[in-house]
Amino acid sequence: MDSKALENLRVLIVDDQRSFQLMFKGILYSMGATNVAFAPTGEQALAKCINMDYDVLFVDYHLGTGKNGKQLLEDLREKKLLKPGSIFMIVTSENTVPMVMSAVELEPDDYLIKPFSQRVLRNRIQKIQQKKHQLKALYQAMHDEQYEQVIERCQLEISQAGRYQQFCKRVLAETLIKQQQLDTAEQVLTQNLLQHRSGWALVLQAHICFERKAFEQCLALCEEALESNRYFAEALDLKAKCYMALSAPEEALKAIQQAAEIAPHSIKRQYLVMDIARELHDTPQQVSASKQLYEITRRSLKQDVIHLQNYIRTVIEAAMEADDPQLKNRYQQETLIALQRARLDESMIRDIDFDLFEVLCQARLESLSGQQFQAKRTYASVADLLNEQEHSLADAVLLLNQIGEYEEAESLKQQLPDSTLSNPVLNAILRRQTESTGERRAHFAEYNKEGIRLYKSGNYHEAARHFEQALELAPMNTGAALNYIQSLLQLLTQHANNRSKPGDAFERCRKTFRVVDHMPLPEHHRVRYQELLARFEKFRSELRR
Repeated sequence: MDSKALENLRVLIVDDQRSFQLMFKGILYSMGATNVAFAPTGEQALAKCINMDYDVLFVDYHLGTGKNGKQLLEDLREKKLLKPGSIFMIVTSENTVPMVMSAVELEPDDYLIKPFSQRVLRNRIQKIQQKKHQLKALYQAMHDEQYEQVIERCQLEISQAGRYQQFCKRVLAETLIKQQQLDTAEQVLTQNLLQHRSGWALVLQAHICFERKAFEQCLALCEEALESNRYFAEALDLKAKCYMALSAPEEALKAIQQAAEIAPHSIKRQYLVMDIARELHDTPQQVSASKQLYEITRRSLKQDVIHLQNYIRTVIEAAMEADDPQLKNRYQQETLIALQRARLDESMIRDIDFDLFEVLCQARLESLSGQQFQAKRTYASVADLLNEQEHSLADAVLLLNQIGEYEEAESLKQQLPDSTLSNPVLNAILRRQTESTGERRAHFAEYNKEGIRLYKSGNYHEAARHFEQALELAPMNTGAALNYIQSLLQLLTQHANNRSKPGDAFERCRKTFRVVDHMPLPEHHRVRYQELLARFEKFRSELRR
């Protein structure tokens, strides 16, 4: 290749520094580039690529507050906006391990650290061009996801002992594993490992061992790969999975924490962090991972309000589990800040009724602060909206269980949509709440059931005592409150018939009505409430005489 490596090629420079754009254009002009476009943000670059095919893209990692260079590459690949022969090179001054490794994991064509010489840039581009030219048919098959052709093209290059045979062996093994042709993939890897114990081959062989549940062998291969490259985050991911399969979550957490420190900007990796941290009840780690997931996706094609909701739900759960008042308050403040910040991001929340979600979160915080009546009133203000907003049903379930409205929570739980049931983070939160409230719910049900039996037998005093104990466990439970009121009214009736003083039964009855006053009630509760209220008002009138 001559010095005019970029002649007749369409070039896009994506960098938010105008001075670098102009300086870099001069360098590219000396390499034959005459068709050069600029984009200061990832969003503008994506828009340009929708309207134009570019042959070479030079992209900075940091691009202001929008998409970064890594996210731009992900989006371009997802939308198939990069031609098979296009070159995508990250050109940046960012040289920290987490940023570099997170970008390298996505495998851009190259990663060039500023400052660099024109000679280095030219050599890098020419090497990539030679590779893309030689393997043109392979890159096309990979772009089109024609896996049989990918396998054939790799085998052809390997059989000819071409200069890119190592690259083709790796692509071949990866494709065979993806197609679940594990035996064939193992043959390719075994032959390669006999010649050279390369890291990529060791990790791919480890993947096969993991699929076959040969966890100890998988761990040994990962360790060998890490000895040659301690920044091999994928090997650490596999180690973590193996340790989880071997029921060693503490070791798994150590491995996945190392991987996340090396390359934190991986969605799959952060989900794995959350899974392992949840197994160990490591609340701070769960909060950190859920926040990372939100930050990773908020400016990419994988942006989804679910990540925001999961982050906020995780922080609320952390606040509920915190024993230290200062830590609890810190998590509560983090929740409020996250809600406030999200409200400013219209692109994030436009697909849901964020007001409803925010109100339910606010009610959960009120309950957490001991304001149970206020939490129930807050819920009552939006309860009618839930039938039209399935995305917040789960948050209503969490709130209702939190304040002790177990029956209504269970009723709403049966209505949860499939999208909720497929959300692993939310499912885990719901499951954990069910487990943590199980004993309380069982005791509540026992007291309530015994109270009903005693009431039916005419033992109103003992019935009231049992309903009172039920309400101590679930202060806002509508059914138990109505049962308690009904028992107290029977005691008031007995006192009236015996012409004896009612004691504190009237006052207890009045206070308990606060649990159900002005609340949306199911039909059977509403009718019963009105009947009991009428009886109570009658007693009130008689006492005033």
